[in-house]
Amino acid sequence: MSTPIAIIDARSPRQAIETLAKRFTVVPFLSENCTYEAVAGHPDVFISQGDTTVVAPNTPENILKHLPQFQFGKTPVGSSLQDSTPYNCVVTETYIIHKQGFTDPKIIELNPYKTYISVPQAYTRCNLIEITKNTFITSDKGIYNTLTQNDLECMFVTPEGIQLPPYKYGFIGGCMGKFENTIFINGSLSSHSEGDKIRTFIEKHSLELVELHDGSLYDGGGILFHQ
Repeated sequence: MSTPIAIIDARSPRQAIETLAKRFTVVPFLSENCTYEAVAGHPDVFISQGDTTVVAPNTPENILKHLPQFQFGKTPVGSSLQDSTPYNCVVTETYIIHKQGFTDPKIIELNPYKTYISVPQAYTRCNLIEITKNTFITSDKGIYNTLTQNDLECMFVTPEGIQLPPYKYGFIGGCMGKFENTIFINGSLSSHSEGDKIRTFIEKHSLELVELHDGSLYDGGGILFHQ
C-alpha cells in the first residue's frame, strides 16, 4: 500500500514538513505567476476536497501527478478576490459551504444533492475546518453566525496571532488538516491565546492532535491529505 500524501505550503517551517514526513509523502506546494504572493503556496486556493477532488486548471503539474483521482474545475486561479476563491469552499458529506456566486461551477455540478450554505466570507476553507461530521472550527464571525443559525456545532477562535505574511494575521482553517481521526496543525497551540480552548474542543470530539512545529500557528492554506 502506498504512503498517503500530505500537500502543504512549501514555505511552512521546516520542522512542520519534517514532522509530516515521518508519516506521509510530503508534497510541498508553491505556484508561480498565478495569484498573489501571500497565497501562492496555499493548496486550498487551488484544490477543493470532497467526494471528488476538484483542482484549478492552472494547478502546478508537479502537484497533479501526486493526486490519485481528480477533475479539473472550470476557473483558473487568479489574483482578484473572485479569481482566488473558486476552490476555497468546504465540501462535507452533506453541505457545500461557501460564499454564493464564488464557487467553481464544477464543484456545484459534482454535488447536486448537497445543501449549499452561503456564508459572507469567500475565503471559506481558509477560515473553516470540519473536524467531525457537522462540527466545525472557524476564525470568521460571519461563518460562525451562519453555521450556528443552521444548527451546526461551530467554535469561533480569534485569528489574532496566526501568521500569514505580510498580513497582520491569518486564519485558523489555513493552519489545519485532518487525516483519519487526527487533526494536524501547522504550529503550536501554546502560541495562540485560545490554544487551550482549541485543544479541548478537538479532544472532546475524540480526535488526536499533532502540532507540527514549536512556533506560531502558520496559515499555509490548510494541509490536504490524500490516500
